[in-house]
Amino acid sequence: MLGAKYERILKPMANLVLVPADAANVTQRYMFMETLFHELAHSLGPGSIVVNGRKTTVDKELKEIASGFEEAKADVMGAWNVMYMMDQGVLPQAERNQIERPMSRACSARCASAWAKRTARARRCSTASAREGRAGVGPAGRPLPHRPGQDRRAIRDLVGAIVRLQGNGDYAGTKAFLDKYAVLDPEAQRVIASMDGIPVDIRPVYPDRV
Repeated sequence: MLGAKYERILKPMANLVLVPADAANVTQRYMFMETLFHELAHSLGPGSIVVNGRKTTVDKELKEIASGFEEAKADVMGAWNVMYMMDQGVLPQAERNQIERPMSRACSARCASAWAKRTARARRCSTASAREGRAGVGPAGRPLPHRPGQDRRAIRDLVGAIVRLQGNGDYAGTKAFLDKYAVLDPEAQRVIASMDGIPVDIRPVYPDRV
């Protein structure tokens, strides 16, 4: 399933919105890795917390925004943990660009635009973009090439910000955070509009018998 989504959706999308050198780093291997570590990241971070002396949970304190914010956490923490595995020598350091570049806000936001994680990924991409200080687009309307180390720092800072807000059970702070960063700017919307001819999902066809 992931292989089909890579071939029919992510690969053609990358060729539309990324400069060629970066598009070449969007691989099926790291689509799988980011998906796997996203799911693993749900088991990490705050769950049961104490707020003003009360034993409570992140879900209770963050109310209706808890679920989307947790998906955003899993996205960025999953990517961070892949890079941690590279630092530990479990995965090749030479493949780092394959996890940093697919964090492109345009690719990720459009991937989610018709899926359940739309809000979470838009939040993640907008925030990472703001922290990176990206400026405009490159040739043919594509985002500028990533600068080594900047994507990594943006992911690190975003993981820290999300986990602190969750751990503090800070509903007002989380709302303010999202109000500031959960925005797809006109540049991102233009890039997303260029992908109208690419499907947003696949429909599996199963055999009558195995």
